[in-house]
Amino acid sequence: MDWEAQAISSLKEADIDIVAYLPDTALSELIERVEADDHFDAVPIAREEEAVGILSGSWLGGRRGALICQSSGLVNTFNALGSLSKPTRIPFLGIVTHRGGLGDHNLAHRPAEHPLPELLDTIGIRNHCLHDGVDVERRIEMGARSAFSMEEPYVMLLERTLTEAEA
Repeated sequence: MDWEAQAISSLKEADIDIVAYLPDTALSELIERVEADDHFDAVPIAREEEAVGILSGSWLGGRRGALICQSSGLVNTFNALGSLSKPTRIPFLGIVTHRGGLGDHNLAHRPAEHPLPELLDTIGIRNHCLHDGVDVERRIEMGARSAFSMEEPYVMLLERTLTEAEA
């Protein structure tokens, strides 16, 4: 099973039914699968901060949500994470491509995205990096379980070694 299928399975297992996303080439197959699956309400967004608001309202309405985006977009959410999600204990799962590291040629990704795990740690957002396709389903499911049991966002960072493994 490819990593995208494992991710879809784990989202369903975690009872996540709303997914806010911003298009990303590395995540296009995952996004297409979310959009095609009647289990999910797929919500395209213009900016990632919108997702924090959408997922917060969804949680307050009794639903579980996920954000799919790239790391530069996740950096855009830091104010919303620090002023809404963390203090009010509103959980969601982030599935985020980690840019700025191994094999990335784009210098614009380097300043904030390469040290993203440390930046997330600094603002109190728990996170985990997925480097390969080994046990993706279980790891994402555990991230979701952590988010919803602890009532706080949890971010799964997908390294290029995972997202480009089939390329």
